[in-house]
Amino acid sequence: MKEFSGKPSPKKGLSIKQRVTLWYACMLVLIVLLLFGFIFTVSRSLLQRESNSRLEKMVLDFTEEIDFEHSTYELDDDARFYEDGVIFSLYDEQGRLTAGSVPTGFPADTTLKAYTFQTFSEGGNTWSAYDAALVYGDGQILWIRGILPSETLFSVERTMFLVLLIVCPLLIAVALLVGYSITRRAFLPIEEIRETAEAIGAGGDLSARIPTERTQGEIRQLADTFNEMFGRLETSFEHERQFTSDASHELRTPVAVITSQAEYALLPDATSEEQREGLEIILEQAQKMSALISQLLLLARADNGTQQLTLAPTDLSLLASMTAEQCRESAARQKIRVICQIEPDITVCGDQASLTRALLNLMENAVQYGHTGGFVKLTLASRDGFAVCSVEDDGIGIAQEHLDRIWQRFYRVDPARSPGGSNTGLGLSLVKWIIEAHHGTIQAESSPGKGSCFTFRIPLCSASETGGSSGAKMNNT
Repeated sequence: MKEFSGKPSPKKGLSIKQRVTLWYACMLVLIVLLLFGFIFTVSRSLLQRESNSRLEKMVLDFTEEIDFEHSTYELDDDARFYEDGVIFSLYDEQGRLTAGSVPTGFPADTTLKAYTFQTFSEGGNTWSAYDAALVYGDGQILWIRGILPSETLFSVERTMFLVLLIVCPLLIAVALLVGYSITRRAFLPIEEIRETAEAIGAGGDLSARIPTERTQGEIRQLADTFNEMFGRLETSFEHERQFTSDASHELRTPVAVITSQAEYALLPDATSEEQREGLEIILEQAQKMSALISQLLLLARADNGTQQLTLAPTDLSLLASMTAEQCRESAARQKIRVICQIEPDITVCGDQASLTRALLNLMENAVQYGHTGGFVKLTLASRDGFAVCSVEDDGIGIAQEHLDRIWQRFYRVDPARSPGGSNTGLGLSLVKWIIEAHHGTIQAESSPGKGSCFTFRIPLCSASETGGSSGAKMNNT
């Protein structure tokens, strides 16, 4: 039965390419409309001005065809009241029409204004009029009016409107096609990024990379960032895969030993001494597994940033002396001398337990890989605001090509060189993390057959830190 989660399924909206294309088309159409509006306004103004100028000239030309004699006037024989679309009419002082005519539908009640342009509308028709006032006789006035229908102006407006109706859809179609083509080309690298990421997610091939040959600018930066991220992920997964493999291998041996010893001790003919011996071996292997798991958990917390260190003023000289004493017994079994050169009262701001673990790991490594009759030398001194500690031995040493890899987890130069098989391959990884968590550095020097020297430096406690009574907790990554 299919469960209903109660959440609405996400609606698939427009893609970025589609939205950019629409925005591009809308902006282009808006620009064209504004351009058309500007052209229309300017054209109408120019046409109106030209029409008024022509009307004024024709009215003034018509006045020259009138002859005045004292208190009378007469028109030339060739005078016409209609010419080139303009209708002329004459009015007396009272505004009565005395000659000429007006267009059909022209308003009957209008005002005469000397040498002024007027616009009249009636029944959906529009006319432009220009009046001239001529004085003659004893102050009498003759009005000459020229009337021009605005059909020409409206014809231009209609033509522009028709052009706009035809051009606008074509423009929208072209804008959509061109916009989509440009957007598609611009977003092609992003599509390649998506396809590469999808291929990596589907196939798990972290070695794949986004092609950057055709990308530039911000898209190139984005592709490079993704490639760097894939590289880090690939390295991280390789380390994780190797870590899991090595951890499984390390746990397989003690589990096999425990299983075989338990089966042997449970045999019906096993003596009590054989059973006891089997239990001791089981206990030893269980303790190794416990130590390995403890180190794995510590490193896992360190990787996740959840491992806390309690920092407080710590006498590193005392810790070094205690660690040396703790290792003397195991060193004596191999006839190895432990030499200490420890400067007293060296105080650092650190975590006592983790610093003890780091010193103990270095000392146990030196004893484990030393040779019979040799020495392990522990040196501690303060230099330039740092506590400098070195653990030196004259054991089998490490080849130069292996020095950079000894800090990796489960890495061993030669597993067969581990006497007693107690080395888990995590000790130096822990030491490096602990020292770096205390804002210090560690390095190794070694020569095959001559021995090794591990040296770390961590900051000394400042006066203000030494005077504090409470420790500070710190998460370390």
